[in-house]
Amino acid sequence: MDTQDRWNEVKHQLEGEPLTLSPKMSATLQSPGNGFLFILARYKFALKMMANRKNLKVLDLGCNDGLGDLMILQNCHCEQVIGVDFDKDAIRWANENLKQDKLSFVQGNFMGMDIFPLGGDCVLSLDVIEHIPVEQEDMYFQTVCRNLKDDGFAVIGTPNVTMVPYSSSWNKIAHINNYDQKRLYDAMSRYFENVFIFGMNDEVLHTGMYPMTCYIMALGCGKKRRIDGKPV
Repeated sequence: MDTQDRWNEVKHQLEGEPLTLSPKMSATLQSPGNGFLFILARYKFALKMMANRKNLKVLDLGCNDGLGDLMILQNCHCEQVIGVDFDKDAIRWANENLKQDKLSFVQGNFMGMDIFPLGGDCVLSLDVIEHIPVEQEDMYFQTVCRNLKDDGFAVIGTPNVTMVPYSSSWNKIAHINNYDQKRLYDAMSRYFENVFIFGMNDEVLHTGMYPMTCYIMALGCGKKRRIDGKPV
């Protein structure tokens, strides 16, 4: 049996149902800069934070087209994964192409939503907080916490403010609230007992100097029940 015969024998085991990418992800994949890989890598980091827990309820705030949520469902022990985004076209595409028994999508402004009234295990929010006005920062974190169990955790990701000079013109318009590591740590520490800061450059973890980190990932554990004397 030669190499061609061996390939013909096994290739059908590698085939599955074709998946059409959303317009946004199609454009990202075909654009220079490897942004498609960066998005997937950030979700891979997040799902590794969930990998050893069972029967997870996961909420993705600002999921866009939901491709990252499909990754989470496929690679973690999830009871339910829900993605929320205010982009009607993105959620329509997600519901038409990705929705299944344990994966669903909700269209709307997530601020103040109670998706998991009894609390979920993980709230994920990547490339979102930089779009939230400063005066709504507390409402954002309150929404994160109100959808978490006491032993739940949050994974928040955002570009480093030091990357702003190198950003595209549309990024500079859309990213109205940029963070460095200390500011994100301080903001999350108001709502979580323990906050761990990680860095990413492109699709790999970065352990060098904070200002040289392109992207910040923060893991918040042990949500606080009261902030400034008020219940969360």
